[in-house]
Amino acid sequence: MTPISRRTLLGGSLAAAAGVGGLTGCSTVTRSTDIAALNKPVALPTYKRFDGPKPDLPRSHPLMPDCFYRFPAEPARVTNGAPGDGSDVSGSAPTSNPIPPTADRNPYWQELNRRLGSPLELTITSATDYPNKFATAVAGDTLGDLFNVDSGFAYLPQFLEARGQDLTEYLSGDAILDYPFLANLAPDAWRGCVYSGGIRAVPIQRGVMSSNLLLARQDLLDQLGVELGSPDVDDLLAVAKAVTDEKKNRWAFAVPPTAALGAMLRLPNDWEVRDGRLLHSRELPEHKEMLKVTRQMSAGGLIHPDGIAKNNQKVWFSQGSAVMTQDTYSSIQSFYRRSVVKSFAISIPVVRDQAGKTGRFLLGKPINSIAAIKPSSPERTRMLLGVLNWMAAPFGTEEYLFRKFGLPGRHYTLTGTDPKLTEAGGSEVCLGEFPIQYLADGGYPVYFPGHPEAVDVAYNHLKAILPTAILPPTYGLYSPTQSTKGKVLDSRMDATTKDIQLGRADVASWDKAVADWRKSGGDAIRHEYEEAMSIQGRK
Repeated sequence: MTPISRRTLLGGSLAAAAGVGGLTGCSTVTRSTDIAALNKPVALPTYKRFDGPKPDLPRSHPLMPDCFYRFPAEPARVTNGAPGDGSDVSGSAPTSNPIPPTADRNPYWQELNRRLGSPLELTITSATDYPNKFATAVAGDTLGDLFNVDSGFAYLPQFLEARGQDLTEYLSGDAILDYPFLANLAPDAWRGCVYSGGIRAVPIQRGVMSSNLLLARQDLLDQLGVELGSPDVDDLLAVAKAVTDEKKNRWAFAVPPTAALGAMLRLPNDWEVRDGRLLHSRELPEHKEMLKVTRQMSAGGLIHPDGIAKNNQKVWFSQGSAVMTQDTYSSIQSFYRRSVVKSFAISIPVVRDQAGKTGRFLLGKPINSIAAIKPSSPERTRMLLGVLNWMAAPFGTEEYLFRKFGLPGRHYTLTGTDPKLTEAGGSEVCLGEFPIQYLADGGYPVYFPGHPEAVDVAYNHLKAILPTAILPPTYGLYSPTQSTKGKVLDSRMDATTKDIQLGRADVASWDKAVADWRKSGGDAIRHEYEEAMSIQGRK
C-alpha cells in the first residue's frame, strides 16, 4: 500500500485530515486509492454469548433479539470493582434527547463517575449538530479519550489510523475475552469496525432493532373500525383513504412510508448483486414505482402536510395527527413514553408483495455507529477498554439497570419489577439514554417497560419477516467515493425525491437524476464496492 504521512494528517487542516491529495511523508496512513488495503479483512473478535437471564420468548432466528416482558426481579452485579484507574477520562458523544445537566449538578453522573472509578468529562452535543462539532473537534484535536465517530466523515479509515488506537491486538480473536461484555456483541457488529486491516473501534450495536418499518396506531384504527391486516400496496392505499380526515387534523401517514413500500415492491437494501453486477435500488423500475405511489399519496392528501418537507413525525404520531409512521423497533418505547392517551397501542403490519408473499424486509445496519479510543499506552488502552466493557454490560444486570435508569427512588421507581423513570430520571439520565450509550452499549433487547403487549407485537413481526429479510450487502465495506461524495450525491437524490413527491417534478425526471448520479460518482462507488467485495470474498 502507499502511505500518507501520519504527521501531516494529524497536524494539518480538516482538508488534510480528509486525506486530500498531495500529502507526502513517511509512515502509516493508507492512500485513498488503495481499495485492497482499505478493505483488508482481519480476524474478528471471538463471540461469546453472555450467560444472562433466559429470554421470555424463543429465539426463532439467529438475528432475533432477546425478548423480555419484564425486567428480572433480582438483577445480578456482574463486575468486580471499578474499571477506571482514577485518572480523568474525556470523551465526545451525541444525544437525540435534551442534553442532561452537567456532572456538578447531576447525581446520576456523579454516581456514574464513582462506579467507573475515573471522572468522565463528556462533551455532549445534539445529534443534529454532532457532525459539525465532530469536524471542529478533529481540527482542534479535542475529541477526548473516547469518542463516537461520525460515520459520514470523509476518509474515515485514514482518520481512524491517525487519530484512533489500533485495537486489533486487544480485541481480535480470543483476546477480546478479557472484555466479556464486548465479546457478547455480535460478529456482524464488529464488521463495521474494521478498516485498513485492523479493528479501529468498538460497535454501538443495535442489530435488527434499527430497521425502518411501518408503525400503526392500533388504538386509532380500532376506534375508526378500520382493519390494516397484512397489506399490499393497494390495501395500504385503501386504508390510508379510510383513516384520513383533514377536518379532524388526521392523516394516514406522518411521512412517506418508503420502508413498507420498498418491502412490497421487493426493492434491494440500497445495493444488490444481480447477474454478477452491483445495482442500486435507484436504478430499478420498482424504485420509480415507489416514487409514483408516494406522489399519489401526497397528491391525495394522505401524508401530513409537512411530512415531506419537515421531520416532526414522532409528535404527529404520538398525538394522533398521523395514524401511521415510519420508524424503528427501538423507537417503540419512546412512543409509549410520549403517548397522551391511556389507550395508546402500536401495531406493526407484515406487509405483502403483489404476489401475496411476505414483503422483502430491508434490515438496518447491525450498528448505530462506532466509537474509537485515542492512541495511548498499552496500559491506558486496556483501562479504557475496561471502561467501555463496563458500559456494555447486558440487559438483566445491575450495571445495565443503573446505566439505563439511574438510582432507585430518585431516578426510577418500580412497577412490579419494571423500572419507570421519574421526572429527575428523565432529565438526569437523559430519558434512559445517557450518551455513554454512544461510546459502548450492550445489544438491544426487545423490552418495553410496562408494555409487555408491545413485546409480542415486535416479536411476532420479527418472527414473520426475518426468514426473508436482507442486510445491506455493502455493510462493512469502504468506498472512498462514497466517503467523499456520498453525502452530496445522496442529498441531490433526496431533493429530487421530495420534488417528485410534492409535485414540483415529474416522475420522468428521475431518469436524468439517476444518470447524473451515476456520472457524478455512482458508477465509481459501484466499482469500488465491487472491488472490495472481491477482496473480502463476498459474492
